[in-house]
Amino acid sequence: MLFRAIIVDDEQKGIDALSMLLSDFAPTVKLVAATDKPEVAIELIENYRPEIIFLDINMPGMNGFELLQRLSWKSFSLVFTTAHQEYALRALRNNAVDYLLKPVDPDDLIEAMARIESRMKKGGDHHFEYDRMISIIRQADSNRLLVSSRTGIEALRPEEIIYLESNSNYTDIHLSDSRVIVSSKTLKDFDNLLCGPGSMFMRVHHSFIVNLQRVERYFKESDSVIVSDRKLPVAKSRRAEFLKWLNVT
Repeated sequence: MLFRAIIVDDEQKGIDALSMLLSDFAPTVKLVAATDKPEVAIELIENYRPEIIFLDINMPGMNGFELLQRLSWKSFSLVFTTAHQEYALRALRNNAVDYLLKPVDPDDLIEAMARIESRMKKGGDHHFEYDRMISIIRQADSNRLLVSSRTGIEALRPEEIIYLESNSNYTDIHLSDSRVIVSSKTLKDFDNLLCGPGSMFMRVHHSFIVNLQRVERYFKESDSVIVSDRKLPVAKSRRAEFLKWLNVT
């Protein structure tokens, strides 16, 4: 089965690069149209009604979110393309929205297509999810972390997160204002989302991710840290990485 796709990117070189990658690494995708003009993209999307849209975010005149708001038909799989690794986009990947960082890596494209094909086999209409997503992101800057909680979606600044704690198949997010948000995502999901080279977050234990900027003290004897007056364990397997961050040998 072929999935029809449209590329919307304000730079022709971006269109050309992604078109080539789709041809080489996405055999189930048929590119039916591409444009560097958001206004034209709206007409193309309404006419073709493709299964997949690759959409640039930062476009002059009309950004990707504004373009989505102007569509009347939204039953498609959405892949944002961007040069910036915003926290918001990383969170949205867990909510049936994919993103590709420019320059696009072939492996990332292959993984995105695998997720899209899996979701398409299950069926479903993401119209409501898109509308809700657009509303939230328009209110949040690009450095916000979007978290699905029991009551809705929270737009959090990373610096207000003190630590995250595993709670079975959920995660308790402890904030600087003493609130605790319960997310339906696992700690492993947040590990993939938040942790990595140069990040302010580190998974120090199978049950805890800490905001390194909130670490107040480290105890060698017990392999533990003080974070906002709470003592949290540091796993032996994580000790070397943590000490490297402390610049202690």
